[in-house]
Amino acid sequence: MLAKLLSSLFWVVSVQACGSVILVSNNSHFAIVHRIEASLFGKLTTKPKLIHLLSENLHEKAAMQQLSQACLVVTIGSESLRQLLNTKTQTPILSVLSRRAIFHHLLQTHQRTLNDPLHPISAIYLDQPLERQLNLITCLFKHRPPKQVGVILGTESLYHQESLQKSAPKFPFHLNTVVVDKFENPATVLDILLNDAKVILAIPDSRIYNPKTARGMLLTAFHKRVPLVGYSKTFVNNGAIAAVYSNTKQLADQTADEIIKIVNSKDKKLSLPRYPDEFTISVNHQVARSLGIPVDNEVVIKQAMKQMEST
Repeated sequence: MLAKLLSSLFWVVSVQACGSVILVSNNSHFAIVHRIEASLFGKLTTKPKLIHLLSENLHEKAAMQQLSQACLVVTIGSESLRQLLNTKTQTPILSVLSRRAIFHHLLQTHQRTLNDPLHPISAIYLDQPLERQLNLITCLFKHRPPKQVGVILGTESLYHQESLQKSAPKFPFHLNTVVVDKFENPATVLDILLNDAKVILAIPDSRIYNPKTARGMLLTAFHKRVPLVGYSKTFVNNGAIAAVYSNTKQLADQTADEIIKIVNSKDKKLSLPRYPDEFTISVNHQVARSLGIPVDNEVVIKQAMKQMEST
């Protein structure tokens, strides 16, 4: 009884010292909000007071007051981050579920910088690190390694070009990178690239892969019998041979760990933005069979990728 009372008192003191943690989302992200809450309260460390605000209500007087009293604001999705930055809050911000390019574009738009002690901000990106995607290709096609992997870059993904050049020598295939300008049709560029590439790696870029273009590009690659490796479960469902991504639970668990780390630290300092720690592999075995490509199951592929990351 005494231990339980002391634990309760410690929790109250900690919350008062920390203020509160605010989760900001729109109506489409309730699932990950609940996952973060469940992950936080399922851990054995100190639990902060949580407040959930809808991004559309951030400019209301009550919401602005709650923001000013919080020790951390976690935004779910890029739209929530954009609306929070519009409030010009000085409360530390942790962005979750935003792609790297969009996160840094919003920082630039709102004249925010990393390591700013007056306006602290960080992120857990939605994207996967580039080398993890290249590791997937290595492990996925280990029975039939491709000689050339094609990559199309647009304005949002152009920052990958230097990293691709640096990473290329580490892998047993040649990377053929093509940059699409605003006047070119990505589908036409893909059709030409498919003449030489044995695998296409899709990197997130709304100019190239979006709801209007993705399915057509997948069909184009399939008709030329070239597998396309995507970056989401939806890609795999629509015909990509495989994808690496982080699911809702994995992102929620990492977010909860980061929240606990921040509220329990003396200076409430944020880490630098980083990619997801954990990841999921999905393989479309029907597409693999149709293309005559032997592939291992997801568990074997993920184990091989973990081994590559550890070394």
